[in-house]
Amino acid sequence: MRIINDRRNITALCALLLMTTLYGNAAQAADTIRLTSTVRQEIVETDAAGNRQVKRVAAKKVVPGDEVIYLIEFENTGAKAAENIVIQNPVPEHTRYKAGSAAGSDTRISYSIDAGKHFDTPKNLKVIQADGSSRPATAADYTAIRWIYNKALPPGRKSSVEYRVVIQ
Repeated sequence: MRIINDRRNITALCALLLMTTLYGNAAQAADTIRLTSTVRQEIVETDAAGNRQVKRVAAKKVVPGDEVIYLIEFENTGAKAAENIVIQNPVPEHTRYKAGSAAGSDTRISYSIDAGKHFDTPKNLKVIQADGSSRPATAADYTAIRWIYNKALPPGRKSSVEYRVVIQ
């Protein structure tokens, strides 16, 4: 199984700048999968006729309460089809995952509430509370997201996954 971790932290909120640091690694043949990660915001533009269009632009300045989109593109740069591609991404520090926003064509998505040690579907995730009781995990509890790509990715082909967070 090929696991690609794409780790990033949001820093410099005081300076209103979004900074990301990416770390990639893979269990097998990582050199055949190239990751490109971008952080975007949606803006609404209105043209002369009054038509509104939503556009995604690079996130340059963010403040608490802003929503940003993490887009992770992956490309097979090898000569053979890449199989068993798994992308894991932490929910960055000082952010909260937006429920239902993780997406990716031909992927199976799961979540972690323990910094990526275990992943499962939302219905199976339980948070153990201080008194020993448990409650269903919510999106605010998610600490990492995992996408398992269900197909072989042919040489030269790309795909992508994404999710949204709110800056805290």
